[in-house]
Amino acid sequence: MSANYSLLCYTREATGREEANNEDIAYSMHLALRSGDDAEWQPLNENYGIFFAAGVPIAAATAESRRACTAAARFAADPFDAPRPATDAVAHGVVMPGMDITLKSLKNPFLFRLADGRFAIAATRTARGGEPDGSERSAFLLAISDDLTAFDQRGLVLLRTTGGVNRPSVSFDAADACYVVSWTGDDGKARTARTADIVAAAGSGRPLDVVESASSQPLRQTGDCGIPNAVVGNSIAISEPEAERLIERFGRIRNTGTSVPAQRIDAGLHGEDARNAVLALAATRAELAYSDGSQATRAVDWNMAQLEAISQEASEGTLKAGQTRTVEGVIRQSVYPVPFAVERADPSVFAWKFNGKPMFMFIATDDTDGNCVDPNDGRTHMPLRIADSIEALSDAAGGRAKEIDLLACGDLNSEDRPMTGCFWAPELHVIGGKLSVLFMPCFDGPRVNPDGTPNDRAGKPDMWTGSCHIMQLKQHSDGTDFDPREPENWTVPEPILDPDGETLNPIQRISLDMTVLCDSGRWYYAWQQVGSIWIASFDPARPARLTSKPKQIVVPEFAWDNMIAEGPNAIVHDGTIFLIYSGSLVGIDYTTGLVTAPAGQGADLTDASVWTKLDYPLQKSGMYNGRWQLGTGHGMWSHDEDGNLIYVFHNAEYEHGRYGGRDAQVRRVHWSKEGMPILDMQTAEELDPDYAGVTMEVGFFDAD
Repeated sequence: MSANYSLLCYTREATGREEANNEDIAYSMHLALRSGDDAEWQPLNENYGIFFAAGVPIAAATAESRRACTAAARFAADPFDAPRPATDAVAHGVVMPGMDITLKSLKNPFLFRLADGRFAIAATRTARGGEPDGSERSAFLLAISDDLTAFDQRGLVLLRTTGGVNRPSVSFDAADACYVVSWTGDDGKARTARTADIVAAAGSGRPLDVVESASSQPLRQTGDCGIPNAVVGNSIAISEPEAERLIERFGRIRNTGTSVPAQRIDAGLHGEDARNAVLALAATRAELAYSDGSQATRAVDWNMAQLEAISQEASEGTLKAGQTRTVEGVIRQSVYPVPFAVERADPSVFAWKFNGKPMFMFIATDDTDGNCVDPNDGRTHMPLRIADSIEALSDAAGGRAKEIDLLACGDLNSEDRPMTGCFWAPELHVIGGKLSVLFMPCFDGPRVNPDGTPNDRAGKPDMWTGSCHIMQLKQHSDGTDFDPREPENWTVPEPILDPDGETLNPIQRISLDMTVLCDSGRWYYAWQQVGSIWIASFDPARPARLTSKPKQIVVPEFAWDNMIAEGPNAIVHDGTIFLIYSGSLVGIDYTTGLVTAPAGQGADLTDASVWTKLDYPLQKSGMYNGRWQLGTGHGMWSHDEDGNLIYVFHNAEYEHGRYGGRDAQVRRVHWSKEGMPILDMQTAEELDPDYAGVTMEVGFFDAD
């Protein structure tokens, strides 16, 4: 392959939500790559956006309230954002998504190099959905990036004009050591501005002087790039390492080979010792290699007849040092049913040992016909499945017929309040040595809302009355566990309260989607309220009471995660906490985002600045094994029978324009060479069928 690469930036014409290309996605910067030997542009990231304009906190948002607006951290007051009053959230030191933040989109992206070689992006900022927001009259958006996998949004570069800044472009004039900004005014005339430091100009509030230009803008690309619905920006040359970095992050990763390390047995062993040493080789795992240089291991179903024959020879002492034997096997790859569980949303699969006996549990929100508040004509319940394997939990294996109702409509919480609806997002965790369920029940609504207006859910389950609760499995006096399949063996659900015994959410009441993470000996809850992710510490010996005040740490700032960030769940991998969350409201536009933080370093995870946000979704709607999966999200990390990391999530049930709820899915996770979780690796990408068959060489040696 040629070492000469070109990179194209573009937006798309919106084609529809069913193709993961609504206006929120289309009006973002996409990237495509080609080499000198290939005339066709190859879209990266499945032709999905990579750089999205960050939302703008309103002027009334205080510095304290916008601490979790990390993508817009550098933004100054926006002269083009219409003034409006802040919500009550700002008075509590936080922002309300979609109200205290104005979401944005972009058009006309332009890629260029800074003088130091880094990438930069100039674009026309728009209102969410692509309509003008006023900034196009006299400004453009600027962002910089080391490698185009993460972005530093600097804000608007102001120009001393009100006559329109159409299709802005930027180049560096080495002779004059300055950046030249070029664009066309609404009158069709070309104009330019110059600055020694384009990065400092962004967000400075000082407009650049403008002059008319005799030339047009040669830096812009024109014509058809061959990508359907693409609206071309421009292309630049990039190096082979830069191209490889983009392919690693935004390309497809596939299995390229498998191998099994040679095994050695002491020829001096005899009898049962020799037999057991050989049979122990059944646990030998295969090593899988991938196109990005990453690796993984998988269990193998070895030919036990061959292993038995070798173990017999070894036990009889007929195998001598220097002799070898070969065992055949097939790499184990469970392909879980799709869907795994129909109309079961916010799913959680949990591997647990019941007094030493391994078992798998599945728990979820009942989302029959998309009604998750009071489904089944008000027969709301919390469905639990328990089996000896993950596959046995699935609908296809009869898991639905074996569901246990841990809770049902009308059960009382610890305050003697009847829980009449929701039972949302139950998650299983071990807290303080006890199997626990975190979830959100709701209650019948009061006659009027807190603001005095009539409540249309009065006397009926009202989601806005819901709050995070915990229930725990009881234990015998000797510390062994009661049977989790019996509802009476669980404690009465308790609401989780702040350190002062007050509700978690003083702004809207509702709190939900609670999960657990532990780092450097400190335990935390993370959950959703005020449309964003919050966190606080707690003592696992007293799990119904926080030990720190709740803090907002993740705010939906982009069009792709608009209005809400919910469903957090965390795992630690190679010294990093990976906290996934979901956004863009429930439905076919649902996406999965990611924030990361250092693990094991004693970082204060309640500080929003500790977390680094991915600028684009980690998981999104797309093709999986030849079929569309729309509205993927609200996932949970777990492990399968062989210890492999799996991802359990839901997608939208959507056919012929009808939304019918959410279905649970299960798939394995792959870690790329750079250490990113891959949530959409397809079956043949995970394991090429041509490499599924493996052999293991068993050699005998003289230990003396």
